[in-house]
Amino acid sequence: MKTEKIPMLVGIVIIILLAFLIIWKADIFGVSESRLEQDAREKQKIDSTWDVAQAVNEDIGAMLFYDEDKKECNYSIYLSRSGVSYGYFYAQGGQDDSMANGVKGIAFEEKGIVLLSLNGDKVCKVVIEEQSDQKVIQVDPEKPFVLVVPVDCNEITMYDAQDQIVTLYDTDKEQ
Repeated sequence: MKTEKIPMLVGIVIIILLAFLIIWKADIFGVSESRLEQDAREKQKIDSTWDVAQAVNEDIGAMLFYDEDKKECNYSIYLSRSGVSYGYFYAQGGQDDSMANGVKGIAFEEKGIVLLSLNGDKVCKVVIEEQSDQKVIQVDPEKPFVLVVPVDCNEITMYDAQDQIVTLYDTDKEQ
């Protein structure tokens, strides 16, 4: 009786291992929201002394890492996946001078628009127009910022402390 159970037990263990490998290879496990910053620092080898500005919603996790002098920066963007998956998956990142010199916008279809800046333009207010609604987001003009705004917004207008319009110079569309 015992010798009959051993092959069955081995078969069950093999089936469990195969199921685990299939799930692992299907790449359905991403990074949890609480580990986004740590994962980005490890993947992009970002110094632990650099500060971070970040914004996360259910679809996008975006981070802007910068040095103390706000001269250098790296960004990292993670996206959630539709369907059967957990967490966020790395989408893009690296260095981009447009974030140091102004505000960079990156649009992700059906997910949202990410705005990243070291805030050299001293943006203090972002106004987002949606259908008949207007949302005002206050930003510290002395600090870098990251915002995630809805993809279906009609207009994004940024203002500095003198109430002058700040231009969004660069908007990339990603899949």
